[in-house]
Amino acid sequence: MDMQELEITIDKEGRVQFAVRGVHGEGCLGITRNIENAVGTVEKRGYTAEYYEQPVSVSDHRSVNR
Repeated sequence: MDMQELEITIDKEGRVQFAVRGVHGEGCLGITRNIENAVGTVEKRGYTAEYYEQPVSVSDHRSVNR
């Protein structure tokens, strides 16, 4: 599993920026949702390449030889 990071930056005017790393697909939105609701209105949202990647899932396949 990749390391997941959330970087929060607050500038001098009080604007808050989030940067999520290590999360593929829309999972980043779930990570920041509560913080966004507490801070206020989202003025601008940008997406990284990771957002457009599909989350990796591991499935267990077994072969039986007869």
